Amino acid sequence: MVSDEAERPSGTPTEPTGPTEPTGPAEAAEPTQAGAKAVPLLALDSKSLLLWFAGVLADRAWVEIGLLADPLTGRISKQLDSARLAIDAFEGLVKVLRGRLSPEEVRHLEGMLADLRLNFVRQAGSD
Repeated sequence: MVSDEAERPSGTPTEPTGPTEPTGPAEAAEPTQAGAKAVPLLALDSKSLLLWFAGVLADRAWVEIGLLADPLTGRISKQLDSARLAIDAFEGLVKVLRGRLSPEEVRHLEGMLADLRLNFVRQAGSD
């Protein structure tokens, strides 16, 4: 039985986490958690960078679907064309990474993609 509540994969934030300010193009880093050290994005290997970007696309898709508040404005709104673009780009990264990840990592990304698609269809149908 499918719940009426939006389904999000584990690890997807339930509250906006404020924007991060890159200090420069070569020094942009993902948000840090308490005690974690920021790593410049350009210091990451290609696989890690693509996995990080897949997470960024997934988070953006949740915002554009209208199920997560925009971290810059705190508002919830639907931008379904933009959500579709983020989901399609996420799918492309999954395809590129598939042969380079462990089976568990692939299952996790495919589960995230399925959750995004399901919630996109639900939100598109609720207009």
